[in-house]
Amino acid sequence: MSIRTKLFSLLLAFSLVPLLVVSIISRQGILDLGQTQSERLRSGMINILQGEMRQSAMDSAKLVQQQAVSLEFALKAIVAESEDVLNDPVNGLPEVFFSEDFKTKGKQPFDLAPSDQYFIINESGLRTPSSISLEEPVFFFPNGKQLLKKDQNIARLNLLKPELKSFFAEAGTALHRIYITLNSGLHMAYPGHGNYPADYDPRKRAWFTKAIETNQLVWDRFIDVSTGQQIYTISMPIKGRGGKILGVAAIDIQLVEMLRKNDLSSQWSSAIQAFVVGPAISNNETKLRIWAEAGHEQKSISWRAQRPNDINFLQSSNQAKLAKTTQDILNGKSDVIRMPHNGIDSVWAYAPFRGQGSYVLIVPEHVITEIPDAAAEQTLDLSQNLYLAVGTAAFIILVLVALVAYLGSKKIIGPLILMTDAAKKIADGDLSVHVDINTRDERQTLANAFNSMIPKLQDHLRISKSMELAQEVHNNLLPEISPQIAGLDLSGISISCDETGGDYFDYYKVTADGGTGILVGDVTGHGVSAALLMATGRAHLKHASTHNGPLPERIADVNKLLCHDIGVTGRFMTLFCMEISPDNSTATYVRAGHDPAMIYTPATGEKKELIGEPMLALGIFEESEYEEYKVNLSQGEIIFIGTDGIWEARNSNNEMFGRQRLDDLIMKSAAKPASEIQNEIINAVVEFQDGMEQEDDITLVIIKVNQLNCES
Repeated sequence: MSIRTKLFSLLLAFSLVPLLVVSIISRQGILDLGQTQSERLRSGMINILQGEMRQSAMDSAKLVQQQAVSLEFALKAIVAESEDVLNDPVNGLPEVFFSEDFKTKGKQPFDLAPSDQYFIINESGLRTPSSISLEEPVFFFPNGKQLLKKDQNIARLNLLKPELKSFFAEAGTALHRIYITLNSGLHMAYPGHGNYPADYDPRKRAWFTKAIETNQLVWDRFIDVSTGQQIYTISMPIKGRGGKILGVAAIDIQLVEMLRKNDLSSQWSSAIQAFVVGPAISNNETKLRIWAEAGHEQKSISWRAQRPNDINFLQSSNQAKLAKTTQDILNGKSDVIRMPHNGIDSVWAYAPFRGQGSYVLIVPEHVITEIPDAAAEQTLDLSQNLYLAVGTAAFIILVLVALVAYLGSKKIIGPLILMTDAAKKIADGDLSVHVDINTRDERQTLANAFNSMIPKLQDHLRISKSMELAQEVHNNLLPEISPQIAGLDLSGISISCDETGGDYFDYYKVTADGGTGILVGDVTGHGVSAALLMATGRAHLKHASTHNGPLPERIADVNKLLCHDIGVTGRFMTLFCMEISPDNSTATYVRAGHDPAMIYTPATGEKKELIGEPMLALGIFEESEYEEYKVNLSQGEIIFIGTDGIWEARNSNNEMFGRQRLDDLIMKSAAKPASEIQNEIINAVVEFQDGMEQEDDITLVIIKVNQLNCES
C-alpha cells in the first residue's frame, strides 16, 4: 500500500469518525426538536380552538337570552294592547273565523294552507304539516259556551289582528303561536288554525292558571294542544282599569329553533350538539336537566298531559368533572372542559343563560384536535425526512461531508429555529413577529399557519384594550363628584357588572327655578350595547335639562328622540327624574318605568314610596305621555333612588338581598353623611353576595335633606 493510499485512508478515517458522530448527534437533535415543536404547536392550537369554542357558547347564550327578552317584551306589549282594547267600547260584531270554520270548506280563510313549521306528530314520530292562516286569527270557545259567539269582546280582540301579525312577522321562527284567553272562555289565537279538540278548555291549562295565581309573567314547558309539539310558553295576566284580571295572554316558542344548530354546524362540525340545561334535584342530587336539545326527535305526547313527561339529564362517565361543570353552571360561570359524553371523548363549553340555566356546546374531541394533530404529524414527518436526508448525505459525501452537513442542517433546521425564536418573542408579549419562510414545502405551510395565529392574538388584545377604553369612557360619563347644594347632602355611585354598563345617574341645575335635578336610569341588559344606549340617552337628557318647559314635556321629548335612535331593537331605558325646589321644601318627579324612589323619615321610622301612575319606559312608544308628581319634603328626611341590581343581588343560596335589608340599613345609618350611607349599602351587598359574580349593574343616589332654605 502506497503512502498516498495510507495517507488517504488515515485522513478518511479521521474525517469519517467525527462525521459519523456529528451526523448521529445532529439527526437525533432534529428528531427531538421536531417532537418538541409538534407538541407545542398542537397544545397551542388546541388552546386557541377551545377558547373560540367557549366564545361561541357565550355568544350563543347571549343571543338566546336576547331573543327570550325580546319575546317577553313582545308579550308585555301584547298585554298592554289587549288591556287597551278590552276597556274600549265597540259597535257590532266583525266577520271572524271560529275553529269550526277552519274545518268547513267554503268558510275557511282564503290563505289557509299547510306549513312545514307547524306539524302534527303521530305515535311513530312522523311529522305531518298542519294548515294555518297568516291573515286571520281563530276564535274558539269551550263546549256549552255558544253564547260567546255574540260576545262584544270578539270585536275588541279582533282589533289586535294587525299587531299580532306584526309581532309574528318580526319575531322569527322561534315564535310558534300567540293567543289570548278571557275568563269567560273566549279564546283567540294567531296564526289561525282549526285543530282544537272537542273537550279543550284553555282556562284549565297550567299556563292560564299559573299566570292568574302568580299575577306575573310565567315561563314553562307544555304540549301544544293543536300539534302535539313540545313548546315553551310565556304567559301573563291581562288586567282591567280597576286592576281586575280579565284573562291571560301567552306566547308559544320553540326553544330548539333558538339553539343556532345550523350556524354552529357550519362553524365547527355536524357532530356538534347544543343544549339548554338547568339544575334540577334528582334522588337528592343536583343534576343538569336538558330543557332543549338541537336535533332531538320529538314523539307524540297527549296534550292532556299538559307537560312533557320525559326528563333527561346531561351525563358523563367522569363524575368529578361533571360535578365541577354542574357547580359552575349553578354559579353562573362559563368555561370549557374535556370529558366524555355518550362514551366519546368530547369538549364541553358552557355559558350562563336565564339565571341558573346554561347554554352547553359539546363537540367530539377529535373534531377539535383534527387540525392540530395534522399539523403536529406534518412536523414529525418533516423531522423524520430530515433525519434520513442528513444520514444519506453523510455516507455519500466523504470529502465535503462536514461542509454539506453544516450547511444542509442549517438550511433545514433554520425555519424551525426561526419559529422557535418567534414563539419565545410571542410569549414575551411581542406580537409584531412575522416568520418569512419560502421553502415551498411543509415547512412553509407550518410557517403560514404560525403567522395566521398572530393576527388572532392581536385581535383578542385589541378587543381587550377597546373594552378598557369603553370602560374609561363610560366612567367619564358619570359625575365625578356630587354637587354642593345648600341644605342638601348628595352622593351617587354606579358599579357595572361588565366592563361597561347600562345604568346612569346625573345631577343638573333646573333652568326654570334654579333647583336641583337628579336622574337615575337603567337600560335593558348590560355590556357595550347597553352602554351605547345609555350614552345616547344621557346626551338627550343633558340637552333637555337646559330647557325651561315642564318636566313631563322634557321627558316626552327625550322619549321621542330615543324611539328614533333605538328603532326596532327592542331595547328601552327606565328613568326616575326628580327636581328639588331651591328651598328644599318640595320635590317634583316623573317615573318612566323605573322602580319607585323611597323617602325615609328617621324621626318616626316611616318610609314612603314615590310611585305615581305607571308610565312606560323611554324608547318603547314614540307618543307616550308622562305626568309629574309633587311631594313635600321635611328636614332630616332621606331620599333613595336606585336600580334593581341592589335588591335583586343574589348569594350562593340563590337568595335575593331584598328591599327589607335596604330599608333597615338606611334607617340604621340615617345619622351618617350621604356618602357613608352609600358605602354602607355597597359594602352590605358585596358581603351578602359572598363571592358570587355580580349579575346586574348597581346604581344608587342618596339625598339627605339637612335643612330647608325657606325665607322666614
